[in-house]
Amino acid sequence: MELMNEYMSAVGLGGLSLNELEDIYRIVEKNPDLTQEARYLDGHSYQDRIFELTKYITRRTGIRERGFLDRDGNFVRQEVFPFVESQEKATENGITLERLKSLPGCMARTEIPQLGCVLYSYIQNLYEISDGREFTEQTDALYDGLSLSGLSYTGMILLPKGDANDKELSRMEGHRNRLKNELYNGNDDAYDQLTLTEMQIYTTIDKRARKDSIYGVVETTFMPRGIEDDMYYCIGVIEDMSEDEIGFTGQSIYHLMLSCCGIRFEVTIGKDSLLGEPEIGRRFKGMVWMQSKILV
Repeated sequence: MELMNEYMSAVGLGGLSLNELEDIYRIVEKNPDLTQEARYLDGHSYQDRIFELTKYITRRTGIRERGFLDRDGNFVRQEVFPFVESQEKATENGITLERLKSLPGCMARTEIPQLGCVLYSYIQNLYEISDGREFTEQTDALYDGLSLSGLSYTGMILLPKGDANDKELSRMEGHRNRLKNELYNGNDDAYDQLTLTEMQIYTTIDKRARKDSIYGVVETTFMPRGIEDDMYYCIGVIEDMSEDEIGFTGQSIYHLMLSCCGIRFEVTIGKDSLLGEPEIGRRFKGMVWMQSKILV
């Protein structure tokens, strides 16, 4: 819960005491902007009705609670988290849902060829597509893709990367992405070419990193913090940005649309949590909690 409170700063609720956050949670429960009852797809009937309650802070950011109604009709909170929504579809294929082992909620496991790895993201709208207890073929049939977004509670701005040597490195990285797509689409012959291209890229970066800062060599990166983790170390190019002020806290947040390793997603971060001045063309570096909205 302490880590979750850190990410509240990304939606303009940073530095609030537990009592102040509790007051906000009660507002969510008494006057939600959106109420979603879980979809029961497995034919079972449950004694307790389970819900997601949403309160928007800005047009696309807010607080969401999950819980159930007890026998007396009172809402019992089980989980609460901040979120930022994105309408940009990231992928349509290879989506499976997995329950978290040690925490409430579920993650989406997504195969994205551009990244060359499986991406895990925390599902924002779980009860819109399931009951959160088990996932079936009926659940999978609902998916029309997903959109990706992220929250960060600490980050910094890097200057753009650019010199004469970047064109050749960019050419190789573009070729690598095309080979990944071919391999993902079933062309096994692309594997050897991809291995060779990866070695060429590694050699080029290694040579340049000996005399330059690594941030001057690598333009973007997207690396998981651990195995099956929805937290990622990210460096992405800012393609678009906006700023919102949260009236009742006086805090400001940035919405940064990032291009990172061939994918685009929005990251939201508190203004006071970001070191440096964001501008289009500059880069964001930070730890990002990846979230996804399953499109149905």
